[in-house]
Amino acid sequence: MKKSAFSGLLPVGMTDVLPPFVDDEAKAVEKIINVFQNNGYQRVEPPLLEFEETLLSEKYVDLSLQTFRLTDSVSGKIMGLRADMTPQISRIAVTRLKDEPRPLRLAYLGHVVRVFADQLNPSRQILQVGAELIGADCAKADGEIILLAAEALRHLKISSVIFDLNLPTLFPALCSAVDINREDREKMVDFLNRKDFSAVLSVLETTNRKAREAKPLFEALFQAFGDCQRVLEILRPLRLPQEAAAECHRLFDVIALLKKEAPDLSVTVDVLENRGFEYHTGIGFSVFSKQNEHELGRGGRYIAGMDGAVSQPAVGVTLFVADILNVLNDREVKKRVYVPMDVSFSQAAQLREKGYVTVCALKSGNDIEEARRLSCSWIYSSGCVQPL
Repeated sequence: MKKSAFSGLLPVGMTDVLPPFVDDEAKAVEKIINVFQNNGYQRVEPPLLEFEETLLSEKYVDLSLQTFRLTDSVSGKIMGLRADMTPQISRIAVTRLKDEPRPLRLAYLGHVVRVFADQLNPSRQILQVGAELIGADCAKADGEIILLAAEALRHLKISSVIFDLNLPTLFPALCSAVDINREDREKMVDFLNRKDFSAVLSVLETTNRKAREAKPLFEALFQAFGDCQRVLEILRPLRLPQEAAAECHRLFDVIALLKKEAPDLSVTVDVLENRGFEYHTGIGFSVFSKQNEHELGRGGRYIAGMDGAVSQPAVGVTLFVADILNVLNDREVKKRVYVPMDVSFSQAAQLREKGYVTVCALKSGNDIEEARRLSCSWIYSSGCVQPL
């Protein structure tokens, strides 16, 4: 037998969730799902594996690179192990639930597995809890999803969060308007993702006259990050092409809604950032903790649909449970009580009804010593629960 079998060695990016963290995980998930359901989001549960042709379509090219594949021994077809749950919710919405009234509100939870870890998260198996609002294309729908995520985190007593809004389609829209070709655009996007603005401008100088004349617009957008009020002051006077201007106006409307509904919510903007998958088609956002800058979730606008089905506007959010657990301060810990050998199961059941966790003895001996060995801080003695 190989050494890895004896040591319990797991693949890179995979981990066992052990006590007590697995309990914290379950409680956090339950609270998040309860918030989603209380806001009218109905839970669905897609399968872990799907045929590749239904799991991925042309718009999920970057997601396809993250997908593990295997051959179905029954059908002989290629299946994919989901790397993200949003495409599955999209499929369910436009097929199984296509006749349900819109807007359609769906919630979900489950693990996804990815071929590669990203720069911010070394894990390749990730527990996602999310909500999708399908069939509505308006600022209020975008705002609802952001406020929904904020409410869920508030129920977990995580208040020190920042919502960072971005417009991943703004830069491509501006490039199209000034006729920058695909090759130059890809170079510019690569430099943009590295925040190398001078390199972006160097490529711009080699394109065409129309693009070079738009250089002040590009330079202004490079400064459009940070405090949302500061960003709005940069964006409002810009004379952007029609599609790019429409993206900015939606951003203005969403920020106005957030300021009205949740004035204490911390909101920043980085219009050119794109941390999510490339299927986002409008406003996107990430949620960060002020405590340790962990990304607690991300979301944004996209088109729900699959090949051969009618596409619909949608917006959603996915929360990352493992990262949320890292910033939880208020963990509920039940009293773990050792129940000696001479106590009946019915008496132990009464303790559990009162909210205790019971560990029943299976042999006689030194009860106090055994209680400590089994990580109990309390013991049932003389008809009552006593601290050790």
